This record gives sequence, C-alpha cells and structure tokens, in this order.
Amino acid sequence: KEKEVARKSATRRLRLPGKLADCSSSDHEATELFLVEGDSAGGSAKQARDRKFQAVLPLRGKILNVASASIEKLSANQELSDLSLALGVKTGKDFRLDDLRYGRIIIMTDADVDGAHIAALLMTYFYREMPQLVEAGRLYLAQPPLYRLTQGDKTVYALDEEQREANMTNAFEGRGKVEISRFKGLGEMPPSQLK
Repeated sequence: KEKEVARKSATRRLRLPGKLADCSSSDHEATELFLVEGDSAGGSAKQARDRKFQAVLPLRGKILNVASASIEKLSANQELSDLSLALGVKTGKDFRLDDLRYGRIIIMTDADVDGAHIAALLMTYFYREMPQLVEAGRLYLAQPPLYRLTQGDKTVYALDEEQREANMTNAFEGRGKVEISRFKGLGEMPPSQLK
C-alpha cells in the first residue's frame, strides 16, 4: 500500500486542501501557517493575515486523539490528511523536514476550554507523528487575548482576568470610563484587532 501511494504521489502535482488560504511567497523559511478552529475564525484570520507570507487552514472542530487511535483510523481521518497535505509532508517514519512548506506552524485556537483541548490534541499529533518538526522549533502556540480594554484612544489587551485587573490599575490614567470587551473566540474579533 505504501509503495502504491509513493508511486501515485510521484506522478501527481502538489494538491492542496480546499480550505487552505495559501500565501504567495515561495520562500518556505519565511512563511507561516496558522491553524484555526472553524470557518468563523478562519474568515477573520484570512482577512487579518499578510497574504504574502501567512497562510490559514481552518480545522473543523476537535481533531482525532492520535494518542489512542489506530493507524487505520489515523489514515482515514480527513482533517489530519488535509493538515499533512497542506504542510507538504508525510507522517511517521516518512516525514522529511526539508519537504515542509512553511517555516512556522502556529496553532491559534480560541482562548477557552475547547480551544485549549484542540491545541493539546494538535500538539499531541505533531509530537507523535512529526517529532522532528517539534524538535526543530517550528511549532508555535499563539495566545489570543481574552479582553480588550479601551479608554479614549488608548487600547490595551489582556490574556486573562489577572492581566485585565493589572491593566485596569496600571495602564490607564484619569477618571474616564474604561470599556471592557471580552472575546469568546477568534471569529468574534474584528480582523483589524486580530491582526
């Protein structure tokens, strides 16, 4: 089966998943691939990205937990095959770092429990199936803020409640009202702010 696949892939040109918004640069070292959850986050990320060197791949919900899945289940999973197709690499012992189409892979999930779970599942996938990618320092985890604090024309972002409280006391002067926005997900963030 492996020989068959190798023969097929030698004859076909590079095929990319339909959901991938690719970047225009062919300098693989300078490019980034953002893995976001769902189409709403994908839409915001696609509008906020720099098309020259940033690509976006929206993932549909929670991916397969590769720590407990069989090889058959793994190879049949559409999300994971789309991901390895987008990266331009094979998994397991056939993985070659030189084939990687992006310099950095950035997991950008929502700042909630589900987002943390999806990020953990993705990190497990990369660690199990592409350990060289992790060892080479190519895998990143973006930390989107939970809060935006605005007073007049000054805007400050906070990762969590603790940072929000610290910013409330340190970042703003005067008696003006501080407006607090909470982002439940990346899809709710306007592209300008996500950028």
